[in-house]
Order: sequence, then structure tokens, then C-alpha cells
Amino acid sequence: MSDSKPRSGGRGKSSSRKPKAKKPLTRLEEMAKQAYETKKVNSTINSEANVSLRSFKGVRASDSGPGTASSLKKKDGGKPKSQKTTGSKTGKPPMKGSPALGVKGKPQKPQPKNGAKQTPPNNESKSPQKSIAVANASSNGTAPEVHTVVGDNGKQKAAKTPNGPSNSSNACKTQKPRNGSKAGSAKNKPKTSASKPEIKQKSKLSGAAKTALVKSAKIAPTKSVKVVSKSEPKSSAKTTVDASEYSTESFEEGEPLKRFNRYVPKKSYASLEEYFNEFSFALFLEERLENDFLQNFDITWPKNPNDRALVVKMKADSDEVKKLLPLHLVKLGRSPFTNQQPLILTSQDESKVWYTFVREQDSKKNNITILLELYSWNKIPLPIKEGNKHFKLLPCSAQVNRILFAMTRVQNPKFIKLILGHERIKQFNFNNRLQFSKDTFNDSQKAAIQHVLNNSITVLQGPPGTGKTSTIEEIILQVMDNFHTLPILCVAASNIAIDNIAEKFMVNRPDIKILRILSQAKEAQYNNDHMLGKICLHNIVYDQLPADMKDNIGKLRTGIPGLVSKNQYNKLLTTQNAISDRHIAQAQIIFTTNIASGGRQLKAIKELPVVIMDESTQSSEVSTLVPLSLPGIKRFVFVGDEKQLSSFSNVPQLEMSLFERILTNGTYDSPHLLDTQYRMHPAISEFPIKTFYDGKLKDGVTAEQKSWPGLPHPLFFYHYNKGPESKVFNLKRGMRGFTYNNAHEAEAIVAVLHKLIIEKKVDREEIGVITPYSSQRDLVSEMLVRDPVVNPTGKAMEQEMDKDDLVGSGESVGGGANKATINIVNDIFVATVDSFQGHEKQFIVFSCVRNNAENKIGFVRDRRRMNVALTRAKNGLVVVGNKDVMRQGDPLWQEYVDYLEQKGVIYDSLDGY
Repeated sequence: MSDSKPRSGGRGKSSSRKPKAKKPLTRLEEMAKQAYETKKVNSTINSEANVSLRSFKGVRASDSGPGTASSLKKKDGGKPKSQKTTGSKTGKPPMKGSPALGVKGKPQKPQPKNGAKQTPPNNESKSPQKSIAVANASSNGTAPEVHTVVGDNGKQKAAKTPNGPSNSSNACKTQKPRNGSKAGSAKNKPKTSASKPEIKQKSKLSGAAKTALVKSAKIAPTKSVKVVSKSEPKSSAKTTVDASEYSTESFEEGEPLKRFNRYVPKKSYASLEEYFNEFSFALFLEERLENDFLQNFDITWPKNPNDRALVVKMKADSDEVKKLLPLHLVKLGRSPFTNQQPLILTSQDESKVWYTFVREQDSKKNNITILLELYSWNKIPLPIKEGNKHFKLLPCSAQVNRILFAMTRVQNPKFIKLILGHERIKQFNFNNRLQFSKDTFNDSQKAAIQHVLNNSITVLQGPPGTGKTSTIEEIILQVMDNFHTLPILCVAASNIAIDNIAEKFMVNRPDIKILRILSQAKEAQYNNDHMLGKICLHNIVYDQLPADMKDNIGKLRTGIPGLVSKNQYNKLLTTQNAISDRHIAQAQIIFTTNIASGGRQLKAIKELPVVIMDESTQSSEVSTLVPLSLPGIKRFVFVGDEKQLSSFSNVPQLEMSLFERILTNGTYDSPHLLDTQYRMHPAISEFPIKTFYDGKLKDGVTAEQKSWPGLPHPLFFYHYNKGPESKVFNLKRGMRGFTYNNAHEAEAIVAVLHKLIIEKKVDREEIGVITPYSSQRDLVSEMLVRDPVVNPTGKAMEQEMDKDDLVGSGESVGGGANKATINIVNDIFVATVDSFQGHEKQFIVFSCVRNNAENKIGFVRDRRRMNVALTRAKNGLVVVGNKDVMRQGDPLWQEYVDYLEQKGVIYDSLDGY
């Protein structure tokens, strides 16, 4: 019967059951699910190719000529024919008389690659690269002129001289972690200037930070030879690239490579495509100086020339691939490549460049197959008829990886207008009735805070000592109170700037939930003993892990393969990510660096309503794109000072900050100036205020407040002319750079320090020694390590390395001044001017270094470098140098020396100090 009921039991009963109701998710599970979905959206580049490895069909390129008509999809798995080993495919340049390059060259051994992963130091090649291609590119990504620079073919050994170290960038080879162990006594060291002091890496500047354990600092493997020189090589007036020039040309520390001088930033751009293409090529020029190309791979081109994807296949056990990832991570199943990772494809002569990213990858047995997709701004089609040996691939550093990803994420219309530089940025000025947290803010600080609340883009100029950190702190508090928008992201080029702001919140507002995110390379320096250790995300995550997972982390840190299984490793990553996502979701303020803001942690956030960038002028424009491209930004605040130094790059296009460009192109009428300085004694600040800031600054402190007992001259010039400078050459990747030191002047520096410590009773931690040149930094450091007054117990030298967003090594070919390294000898800071920007001390001793018959002072004449050098001291500034060379070397220095003479503070001895 149709209306009969099913019998009890059996299938009838089970079919009548209602589906079991799903158990509702817990709050933590719901947060984890939301974070996962958000990460998926924020970590993916929208595809234009709409293709996968499975669906891709193409034409396999031959070894040498046009592509053959073989498909990627074959029954044999699409294995390529065995590839012949040629000079260009083994990392060697063409042999003598190569018609492609037109320059005689010698074969070279392939060098290690940094690639997208860190390469262990023991994998590095022992011999420097002997030749380098010079590419001059047009705006469409092609380089019509290509030459080879042939380095010195002879072997050069470091020459020991009585004047100082023979290798400035590697002056200190022995490095120890800061574990509190006693350093070897200076008495056991040979007392020659060529000896190398022990070195430990220092993590932070203050008290508790000094006990933090850190990993050993990695010193760049450069070679150098020192010669005494009375003159600099004459610079060529030519504007074209001549390969014969580069076989003999030397590059001075702090100076961009001359052949890249044509690639200067434009004031405005016609489209985002043009903007991204130009900066991508600049990044390529910088990366090729730091990383090595992949040569051994097979290409499968798309059948359609208009398609935007290709496939490459390579052997996982090839030497060049194995160098991309440590062995213990390979054993855990980690691929040397990751999805979204950029790989730059170029012709062998680098005349054409294609910017690609990993869309998908597959590993079977010993083969790695990668689907590469072109970024949207590529202008030239793929060369689908060319053979394998015509191309090479350049892996990119982590910094460039995040920058190129950020380019795919720039979507905010206001920021697009800002980048293109055609339309003026509107500014609204209202006087909100604000209740400030302190009554000590001056009018310029109050006006800046008001402007942030009323505008989506604010540019705030903060000269030295004008209270930028306090102003940023108040901006954050006012935004939280008035808009209740969270989280607020605070970024900067260096860790010290971010730490200064974070420390204020830890002390003044413990009720606010704050997080400090570090790059992976810096995490070891910020352990729980660090002054900010309790708010560092990696420490919080570690503390909440189960004991067995903590044990696995310890095993992983040894780098020994096989101690942790693949399953254990994957479980560890999943647990770490879940804990991280939970704390990110609860944070009210997040502190990190520009590049670190592009890491996986912030991918879990849907919106970052307010972003504040300190040190904006020290951030290259491309690194600014990383925080600028984050989702949901409604207010962006630039804080910086265009009168001080910008970031350094071997490519000038990468030096200018976005802060500077929007001021020079007129889209932002004028920055909000913080007009009162509280750092310097008025005798020290008078010249910088008048010269660099057109008298617009005023002193917020008096001479009495900044006076030091027994010190008649807060500003003092020690005229020292005991001997000439010395030139130190560095051989780096086939190029010969040079830097300077002056052993005679270094002795005068030591004498000044004796005076400060013994007679003026100045604590060592309140003294800084700065100089333009890295070689002088290292020479002075060596002398101080052995000095019985400065370092009576023979403590090992420590190093502090900062700035996560430097592209490449952040190091000029000429030397290491811009590597953001500070040497610390028994609490006395010794640094280059570039590295010391953002720091201050009670007393600063400045070594000019240059002393030659030609009165040449090189990059010391840079106006902004001079401003930084003269504005670091609070109570006392001592300048040591040859007044006649400095006066005749540059009109601005002449003005300064004349000013000092009028003040009567130039002395031939220290008796008057």
C-alpha cells in the first residue's frame, strides 16, 4: 500500500533519521577558521593565465635552437632529453672572443646563491667571481647595451700594514654569541694593527637587552688589499658604458655604481604598469649583484605566444639547487621554491628580462617542475622559439619577494594616486577638541596630531631631537580613543626605531595589548631576557607550545638532518600558526619593520585601518610598498626627515624614498614640521639649524641644561694632520671597490676617548664614535679592543646589525658603510654615520678620515650625511680631522670650518679641551 509505514528496524528506520546536528565551533576554532580563510585571500596572486601544471600544454624548448614540437604531457612523464653541458649552462661566461659580449673574458666557477633561502656559510665558494655583465635597460624591461666587466685575474693576498686592518669589511672574523662567557684577554693577542679582535653580536642598546643570546653575525666573504694613496682615481666624464673602463674602474664606498646612474627615479609615472616595470628592473639590477643565476633547467613554452605562463624543470640534486635550502629542511620535505616566489627570467646577455612568480610546483623523484606565470606588468612576450641555453633564472631575496608580491596588492585608489604622482594630495585642517595625554606637547606637535585625525595621508617632518617618538605615541593613542579602529600597525626601516616606540607603550600603557613581530633572522636576539621579550610574538608562541614541540625546535636549530620527522615538523608549523593567529587577532598595536610586515603573520588580518611609518626617508620607495599594500588601510602616516640620509643602494633608483618623491613632485604641498629640538646643546645645534633647516627650528633646551661639568667647549674641532689617509680595496663578485681609513687620526680618536673617560668622567655607554668609512670604523674598533683605558678587561667586541628592509646586502661595492652595523667595545659605540642615524649619545667623536694633497673628501661632502654626523650629540661633539683638507674639499665644509674658527673652537692639541 502506498500509505503503509516502514517497518521498524532495518533500512526503513535508518532512512527516517534526521541528520545529526553539527557541533557548533568554539570561539578559538571559529577564529582559526576565519584566519585560515583570510590568509588564503591575502596570500594569493590573482591569476591571469588560468592554467595549472595539469592543464598546461606547451612546446619543449630545445637545448640550443628553436623549440621542438614535443608536448609537456607525454606517457613517459615528459622527461626532457639529456641536456648538454655548455659554458653558459654551468655558470660560466662565454669564452674568449664571445661575439655576444664583444669582450675578452675568462671562464669562472659558479658562486653560491642567496636565492630565496639562506645558504649556509660552509656552502660558499672560495673564489670570487671574475666577470659580471653590465645591463643598461630601457623602460620596457630590455637592456640594449651589454658588456662584461673582467676583474683582476691575479690572486691578491691581504697585505699586513702597520696602519690598520688589511680587510675592513672582515676585520673581525671570530664571533661569539652573547652568552655571558668571558672573552679572551687582550694580553694574549699580538699587538699589531692587523690582529683581529674577538667579536660578539649585540642585540640591542640598553640594559636587559645586553644579555640576549644571539646567533653569530655573518660577515660578507670579501677580499681586500690595502695601499696608501694620496689621490683618488679621476672619475670619467663619459656617459656611455665601455667595458674596458670596468676592467680597471674602482668604486668608492657609499657611491652607487656609475653605470646605474641613468636609472634615477621619475617624479611621476603614467601608469602602475610603467611604475612596477621600472622598479622591477631596478630590483633586478640590485639582486644580480648579490645572487647567482640558475643555469641548468629545461623550459616548456606555451603554444600561444600571447600566453603568460611557462614551465621549467630542473634536477633537485644539482649543485645550484641544493645551495638554495639547508639539507635538514630538504629532508623534511621543504622545497627550495615556494608558491608566489618570484624568479626573474633573463636572456643570457640580460638584454631582455621577464618577471615571473611560482604559480604551482611539483616534485617527483629527483625532478622539480615549476609553473611560472608572468606578473601583469611585463611588456614583452615570451620568446617561445628560443632554446634552453639562451636563458637563466635569478632567485630573489626575501625582501624582493615581499616587494614584488606587494606590487600585486596595491589597490587603494588614494595610494595609487600617491604613487603615480600626478594629483595633489588634499589636506584638511580642523581644530578638534582633543584631550592630550600630556601637557608638554608644543604647538607643532599638536598640529601634526590633529592633521592625522582629519586626513587619510599625513607627511610629518621630524628633524633630529624634535620628539618624533613621543608624537607617534600620542597619534596612536588619539586614533584609538577617537576612532576605535584596531589594530594599528607601526613600522620603520630599522628595529631600533620601532623598539623605541614599543618601549614607551610597555612602560606608559601596560593596559594596551601590543605585539612586536621580528624577521626570522632577528628572533634569536629578542629572547625573553630582552627588554621587549615579553611582547615579541615568537616568544609568546614558543612559551605556549607543548614540551615535545619545544624539544623539536631545539633539534631543528642544530641543522642536523633526521632528528625531526616530516610529520612532527608539519604538526609544529600548524600549532605555531594557530597560536600566532590567535594573538594577532587580539592585538591592538603591532610593531614591526617594513619588510617584516609582509610576512605570514599579518596575512591573517582582514583590515589594518591605520599604518604609521617612522624613518620614512630611510625606507626605499619599494620597501614602503609592503605596508602600503596591506588590506583595509584608511590612514597612512609618513614620519621622517628628508634633510637626513635615505637608504643606500648600488642602484640610485632604489635610494629615494616615497616621502621625498611626493615632496619633490609637488603632490604634497609641505610636510608638518616639528619645530623644536630637545636633544642638542645650543652650541652644537646652531650650525645645523641655520644651514640645514633654514632657521625654522628652535632650541627647546638651554645651554645650562645641556652643560657638562669641566667641559668648556661643547663643540670642539681637533685639527690633526699627522699623516695621510690609506685606501683599502675590496674584491666583491668580480668588482673592485674601495674604502678609506686613517691610522694617524684613529690614534687621535683614542686620545679623545681617554680625555672623556678619565678627565670628564663620561660613562662609556654615553660615548659614540662615528665616521663616514667602514674601514675606519673597524680600525678604531680594533684599537679600542686592545686599549687598556677603554677596555681594561679585554672584553670581546660586540656587533649590532639592524635594518631588515635593505635590498640585497645593503652594502656598497666599495665597502660596508651602509650595512647598518655598529661595533660595540666595552659599551662604546663605533659606527659609520649611515649606521648611526636614528641613534644619539651624550658625547660624539666624529672622525673625518680624509687627508690628502689633492684635498678630496669623497662622499663625506654629502650634505645629508654631514647633517646626521653633526646632530647625534647631546652634550658634547668633538670633530677630528684636517681642517684645511675639509675646508678645500667642499664649499659646505668650508662654511662649517669658517664657522668653527669664528667661534674659536679649533685647536691643534687636546690641551684646550
